[in-house]
Amino acid sequence: MGPLAIGILSLALAGAIASWVVAAVYAVRALAAIEGPEASRLRLFAMVPWPFAAKRFEAEAGEYAAVVNKAIVAFIVCVIVPVATISLSTNLNRITKAP
Repeated sequence: MGPLAIGILSLALAGAIASWVVAAVYAVRALAAIEGPEASRLRLFAMVPWPFAAKRFEAEAGEYAAVVNKAIVAFIVCVIVPVATISLSTNLNRITKAP
C-alpha cells in the first residue's frame, strides 16, 4: 500500500503544481484583457475576491476567467487527493499493538 500511496501522492502534487501554474497564467491574461471605462477598478476588484469579480468579465477576459475557475477547482481536487491518500495510507499501514 505504501508505494501505491506514494505514487498517487506524487501524481496529485504534480497536478496541483500544474493547475496552479495554469491558473496563474490565465489570471494574468484575463486581467490584461479587461477593457472599458471600469478596467482599472475591475482589475483591483479581481485581485482578492476572484470568483465574484470573474462573473463581471466580458468577451475574451471572460473566456480566460472560465479557464482560471476550472484550474482552481482542479487545484483544490489535487490538494484533497493527497490528504486523503496520506490518511488512508497511515490508517492501513498502522501497526496494532498486541495485548
